[in-house]
Amino acid sequence: MIKKFTFLLNLSFLCLNFIFILFIFPSYNSINIQISFKYSDFEIINNLKKSFKDISNYLNNKYNINNNEISNNNIHPKKVIKIKSIGQFNNTFIYNRLIDKLDDEFIIKFNDPDPDYLLYNVYNNEDINPNNTKSNPIRIANYIENIFPDINYADYVISFYHINYLDRYFKFSSLLRRNLSNINTIREEVIKNPIRKKFCSAVISNCVSIFRLNFITKLSNYKKVDMGGHCKNNIYKKVSNKIEFLSQYKFSIAMENSKGDGYISEKIIDSFKAGTIPIYYGDYTIDEFINPKSYILIKGDKDIEEKIEYIKKIDKDDNLYLSFLKEKPIIDSKFQNKIDQKELKMFLKNIFNQNKNKAYRRDNSYYNFDC
Repeated sequence: MIKKFTFLLNLSFLCLNFIFILFIFPSYNSINIQISFKYSDFEIINNLKKSFKDISNYLNNKYNINNNEISNNNIHPKKVIKIKSIGQFNNTFIYNRLIDKLDDEFIIKFNDPDPDYLLYNVYNNEDINPNNTKSNPIRIANYIENIFPDINYADYVISFYHINYLDRYFKFSSLLRRNLSNINTIREEVIKNPIRKKFCSAVISNCVSIFRLNFITKLSNYKKVDMGGHCKNNIYKKVSNKIEFLSQYKFSIAMENSKGDGYISEKIIDSFKAGTIPIYYGDYTIDEFINPKSYILIKGDKDIEEKIEYIKKIDKDDNLYLSFLKEKPIIDSKFQNKIDQKELKMFLKNIFNQNKNKAYRRDNSYYNFDC
């Protein structure tokens, strides 16, 4: 009796498995998945209306199944993109731009020892000679400083300069790297408070800009400019919180290290966040993004004396000072969203979708020489 019961139980179990395979996986005859399904899986699979594609996606996602044979069912695996990143600050670009924009279409593997793509910038801490890797990777240069890109050394360039070089170049506004939220509302809060008594401040990490130091020296002849950074520090300590320090003053020095076409760093944005009136020198196209009535622009050496006199006038006239604060700094409050992020995605997709041999743009044979 016990043997008969055991036989019937086993037979029932086999029949149930046969029915499951027959009806749930009708086209699944060449793939062997070595996993133990849970009861909850059967419930979910039943709700997927016996669609092989839906079932396959569910199982692949949950159990990380890597199957090359499912292409017969019109399911194409994502292309694997092997990238090595060298150079400081590239990680932010990778995770904010590459993963966020492309992980739905590619499997992106970072810091592969033998990459197909090399992402680098001006802060490289490794040699990027193509002979260093067997794969001779395609080079994508991500310029984050005011240095004109070398289009001969890279296959593709991402930079802020106003140039055009077919599919090899993407103009990336440096303001996209900045958080512009709440800048306009910060000015509104400053107006509600008493007018600040302190005159002007600056937090400068290096003394590379002679123009900037010359301007500060001349402005200091009127009133002291408090310097809280490494360069020309005159408050006897380095400030730990830049925004908090700047927020005590009417004006702040927001001059770039150098004048550049399209290059706008964090300096003017930090000044706006601190609720000051920025004194700016740098990108001559800045008025495309920043309201010219909200800051003071120094164009060059011939402009210094005139603008210092204007700063004195603003400092002595409360109504004129408040008129700057009443202006919204960001011309378009939706600037970050309005910049077409799809273009950056298409630029990168164009690189990754090509066969590697066709994706080269530099003279690959020439740069293999040990010069």
